[in-house]
Amino acid sequence: MENILKYQELDNKLQQLEKKIATSSEKSVMNQMIGYVKDAQNKSAELEQKARKMMDEYINLKKEYDKNILLIKELTAKNSDELTTAQMEEIFNQINLVSSNLYMIERNLNIQLVNIKAILKEFENTKNGVIKARNKHKESKEKYEALVNTINPEMDKIRHEMTKLEPSIDAKLLAKYKSVRHDNVFPVFVPLNNGNCGGCRMALPMGKVDKIKSDGYIVCDNCGRVIFDK
Repeated sequence: MENILKYQELDNKLQQLEKKIATSSEKSVMNQMIGYVKDAQNKSAELEQKARKMMDEYINLKKEYDKNILLIKELTAKNSDELTTAQMEEIFNQINLVSSNLYMIERNLNIQLVNIKAILKEFENTKNGVIKARNKHKESKEKYEALVNTINPEMDKIRHEMTKLEPSIDAKLLAKYKSVRHDNVFPVFVPLNNGNCGGCRMALPMGKVDKIKSDGYIVCDNCGRVIFDK
């Protein structure tokens, strides 16, 4: 039992180092920057689609504007000396109508221009944000890799010690340890604590407690841990 507890103690140290790497601020920043870049890429695609749609609308409005300008020129180019009063009045009404159309088209063109400029500015801000995020990611990655390179030798040393210790551990105990550990239960071996499981604190029947004293250990029916008599 002594050796399996040493093995578990080494495993605990290994887990702490793994946790130090997994929960490092450097890794957190890296993940944040990756998420930011992905979101920015999606946003850029949306902005590009929106800008393309606005440009199409702008082009169509410009065509309509040019068409109305041409109509105005045609109407004003007619010789008034050759027109009747009724024809003059009709031309005047048409010019008023076309002028009104031109006003609305010009207004919509200006609105589209403002919207397009806003999208371009937003796109530029997004692009600058991506550049900053990539630089931040690179900086954090370098720090993260430095941390990993510092901790990895410690972890390798602990794994080596655990491997050396395995032959001295009862094969049945070691197999049970690895089985329970595989289910992300830790610690695997816990002491009997006033008739309770030292892991989940469930009260044990007296028969179970007596079995621990005779066999050296039992498996908790509630959490699956191995309970030993300290």
